[in-house]
Amino acid sequence: MATNGITTLGDRTFLFGGSSGIDTSALIEAAYNQRKSEADKIDVQITGNTSKSAALSQLQDLGTSIQSSLKALQKNYSVLASNSSFDSRTGTLSSSSSTNPTSLISVSIDSGTALGNYNIEVQQKALAHKVAGNSTTTDKDLDLAYTGTFDIGVAGGATSTVNVTSDMSLSELATAINALKDTTGVSASVVKTSETGYALVMTAVDTNKQIQVSNISGDDVLQNLGVLDGGGSFVDELQPAQGAILVVDNVTINRDDNDFSDVIDGININVLNQEPGTTLQLQVTNDTTAVKDQILNLVDSYNALRDFILTQQTVTDGEISEDSVLFGDSILKTMGSSLQSLIGGSYGAGGGNVETLAEIGITVGSDGKLTVDEVALDEMLLTNFDQVRNIFETTASVDNTEARVIANTSQTKEFSFALDVTYSGGAITDVSVGGDNTLFEISGSLIKGKAGTAYEGLSFAYVGTTSTTINVNISQGLADLMNSTLESYTSVTSGVIQNQKISLDEQNTTLQARADRVLERADDFRNKLIDKYAKFEAQISAAQTVLAQIRAILNINNDE
Repeated sequence: MATNGITTLGDRTFLFGGSSGIDTSALIEAAYNQRKSEADKIDVQITGNTSKSAALSQLQDLGTSIQSSLKALQKNYSVLASNSSFDSRTGTLSSSSSTNPTSLISVSIDSGTALGNYNIEVQQKALAHKVAGNSTTTDKDLDLAYTGTFDIGVAGGATSTVNVTSDMSLSELATAINALKDTTGVSASVVKTSETGYALVMTAVDTNKQIQVSNISGDDVLQNLGVLDGGGSFVDELQPAQGAILVVDNVTINRDDNDFSDVIDGININVLNQEPGTTLQLQVTNDTTAVKDQILNLVDSYNALRDFILTQQTVTDGEISEDSVLFGDSILKTMGSSLQSLIGGSYGAGGGNVETLAEIGITVGSDGKLTVDEVALDEMLLTNFDQVRNIFETTASVDNTEARVIANTSQTKEFSFALDVTYSGGAITDVSVGGDNTLFEISGSLIKGKAGTAYEGLSFAYVGTTSTTINVNISQGLADLMNSTLESYTSVTSGVIQNQKISLDEQNTTLQARADRVLERADDFRNKLIDKYAKFEAQISAAQTVLAQIRAILNINNDE
């Protein structure tokens, strides 16, 4: 060990042991380390809190992931379209002939559409009027040398005038017609009819609209091009204007176009081709595949959470794993046990014979993770669809058509109560259950359960104008209860995980301030020691100088 030299401690660089031969640097460092040991202990606490906060964030994210997978399995209280997978519909098409039914019509089915069977016959497909010229030019870009005007449009629509000048070619004429199509409803193109010939083709933009030409002046351009004959009729009608004719369950329906989305509520039919005499059968059924996919998503997200919980509970040879940052954490424990309790519960209104996850093929292993028997699940979705739905989705009934449930985040499993509403002076003035009017808040037509009561999380809308009693029956499904339970943990505004993370951050702020003060005092102490030992070295150096002078005066050497 060097007993003298140059060293840097903190922001100070100095000589040590030059006169005394003592390693004052080591003495200073040892004293400094002793003084800052408290800060080191605080740093360990801060590191632990930071790791715990990160683990809580991971727990929060895993809980949120489960909530995302629950959305399509929950009851939708909105008056808008439902996003529940239980309302998803699919359709199967069959044909009375060898024709592939999907070549005749395309079908899409809205969520919530009534189940049923429909017989469909496509008697006629809607067509756009299309005409062509039979006189050709050898160069589509050659000036036609015609001068004249004509009005063009479709029956029942507006017309516009096409001005033709002598320097216009066939391509330029088509361009001039297309420039007006938004008004006229007629488009044009140039078609190469042979190796040396080009002809003008005009097509109605919309189906079942007859192209019309009028007010011809100057050169009869369209007659010269073989589009019109001498009487103003079209020479070559490539495709007639016609509407679509669909027969649904023996009811004949006519449309100008091929869109029949307004014929059966929730079913959008588009005609692709016609085939009179061929009957198509459309069967609208529940989309069990969509439901199954959402259930499997829930299982996957739940098992991901269980894997995390198991990691946090790892003990090897009596030692807690370094990865088990949340070992013994109360939030992890209560969140996990709450979800396990819900997973093992019974659900479903009406006393059905299918009430548990196990009965639809989803079982819980010794590690708390879920396993799915997909064959059993498929069978239950086919044979007991509504009962499977009631396991996951809340059923709610209100016996007043002027009232409905608009929100439900309650964690109470069953509700059955009479809501007495007092309406006076054009407003709801009082709401009570069993004579207790302290359970709900009133805001206009909104009736909301108060925090801390059994009705917290329930909201109703009442649009009536008389006092009434509303009988409410609610049986909560697994998806709604699990989501509400998780929300109390995962909410970024009021969840217990977020609150704990905030608390840990505040602890770290306080601890860091303490550590900074300890280090500041330790730095001051080190600087004082540096100054102290510097003076000590200076005094020894001075004494050695005096001693050397005395020896010189007395003419004695060191040994003497």
